Amino acid sequence: MPQKKILLIIALMFACIAWFIFDSDKNETSIAVHGKTELLLYSNLDNSFLQALISEYNNDSDRNAVIKLLLPEEREQGKLPDLYLLEHNELQLLSKQQRLYAILSEAGDLLPSVFKDEQSQWFGVFYDPVVFLVNQSYARKYGQENILSWQDIIKLQNVRVAMENLSDSANTRNFLAAFASVRGEEKSLAYFRGLNRQIPQYSRFPFTPIRLTTVGDADLAITRRSYVFKYLENDFPAYIVFPSEGTPVSLYGVAVDAASKKYEDAQMFRDWLLMSSAPQKVALEQNTGYMFLLSNGLNGNHIEQPEKLWLNTAYNTLVQQEILTNKWLQSARFAVK
Repeated sequence: MPQKKILLIIALMFACIAWFIFDSDKNETSIAVHGKTELLLYSNLDNSFLQALISEYNNDSDRNAVIKLLLPEEREQGKLPDLYLLEHNELQLLSKQQRLYAILSEAGDLLPSVFKDEQSQWFGVFYDPVVFLVNQSYARKYGQENILSWQDIIKLQNVRVAMENLSDSANTRNFLAAFASVRGEEKSLAYFRGLNRQIPQYSRFPFTPIRLTTVGDADLAITRRSYVFKYLENDFPAYIVFPSEGTPVSLYGVAVDAASKKYEDAQMFRDWLLMSSAPQKVALEQNTGYMFLLSNGLNGNHIEQPEKLWLNTAYNTLVQQEILTNKWLQSARFAVK
């Protein structure tokens, strides 16, 4: 075989080996397209919202890093994220396990202490409040001014309330735990025992109370703002009421993993979530119903009444929540109406 052909074959072999190594490394290293650092984000929020949020951030060509969503199967295989976007009880658990990295934040300084970690390991970004969805025909009959608070619902005569079974999901258990954290356990159980008489049947699925209220089979739904926003239409025959005393909320925050070596790039994404109007635009476009804590970024703290946002602070473990839920089942859910 001529020497030139041998050299050509050897060159092709080296080219194939180099391509194979490069192709394999693309999925293993932290370097993404165009030489930018890749940050992995773990979150259990709606995937469409997360992808839109990530796309908005990555579209800025001046950034040094791009965000990629860490898939559940990748996490099961032991791959660690650089960033978390999770409900605050999940972040607190990670903090107790010493899995979060403390980084100070100028925007975080504007947050009330209850909406952030005291060691600056996580910061609240947005929340999803429990609201009343009131049928418009019912409100016209009985008066909107009489349907403003938790106490108003108890006083209403012949009202049909639609609500999920509180033992069915993490969201409903968190709602009960937040209510009891603020109002007290005994008072809360007594309240739900009274409310039980106005609930013809508990719903198994999150969107059932909304459907029942909009078609007139219920007068009022106790539900989450995020669920309502997925159903919103121009001729929606119901309206939202934020309870005047305050209401349980699911607070979602951002944090950096302690094992990540990309603190500066991770901090930029965290501050973007806290201060930029872009995430709020994405949340609105995606009909999430989420409400941002710092809606004006660094232009001031606009959480006028933080005491009206009720967090689960007393039932932080699954065991504690299960005990509380069992008490609700015994004293309210299956109580004689």
